[in-house]
Amino acid sequence: MRDLDKRQQKPTMHTEIVDTENTCLNCGTFFIGRFCPQCGLRANRQRMKAKNVVLEFLELWDIELDRIYRTLYEMFWRPGYMMRDYLRGRKPLYFSPFKLIIFTTLFFAIVSALRGIETDDEDVFIYGDVFQRYGGSQFIINLFANVDKMLLWLDANPAYSTIASGIFYIVASWLVFLRQMKFVEVFITQFFISNQMQIVGTLWVLITGSEAYYNVPPFAVPFLIGLPLLSYDYAQLYNLRAWAAVWRTILTFVLTLILMLAVGTLPIFLVKYF
Repeated sequence: MRDLDKRQQKPTMHTEIVDTENTCLNCGTFFIGRFCPQCGLRANRQRMKAKNVVLEFLELWDIELDRIYRTLYEMFWRPGYMMRDYLRGRKPLYFSPFKLIIFTTLFFAIVSALRGIETDDEDVFIYGDVFQRYGGSQFIINLFANVDKMLLWLDANPAYSTIASGIFYIVASWLVFLRQMKFVEVFITQFFISNQMQIVGTLWVLITGSEAYYNVPPFAVPFLIGLPLLSYDYAQLYNLRAWAAVWRTILTFVLTLILMLAVGTLPIFLVKYF
């Protein structure tokens, strides 16, 4: 196990070196390598083909397939160590977690729609009815009636509700690992973890045709899969032993639920008692 852990800790090295001489077709600069140092044009520009069109579309998102493959692979092979490498400045090797979340969320939404997942709107808080019952200005009633609509939409679209509720998990994980990282660092790592969970949740929906009933908040991932996977992430990320990672992960789940319930019931509590 120690040998395996040492292999996982070893950062990815980008060793591809190109020593060909080129003259930039755009600005005329002579250079050695794959890209012009003045304007950034790729050296091996060829006659336009369908493949070039696809690649140029991907360039709009700064997408390189090698970086996506490396990010997805290491997200499950050495996730915590990969996040540490990213925070320490090895960003060019990996695809941005903020961009990746767009694709993983859309993929989750498409798979959920194709598999025909049904939702139960009755499980959502009905703020509008509560504020109507206990009084308040018409503005407040209309405001929270619109909040109802947003909650119903999120409940019907689990891929996006996972992202929306993820802020509670970010705050909870920051509080649990308060002495380990700054909030902005926790924020970045949790986006990597959200991508990881979206992928697992998508595979679960694709295979079973339904969402996990006993999931880990706020992710649509079965508890028996999510708990060990997140513990694995935190063990590598924060250099923890297995048991320490497990109980901190469970504590993060509990704190996430508490935060979600507190924020969700606070408006009702204020209107009813004040």
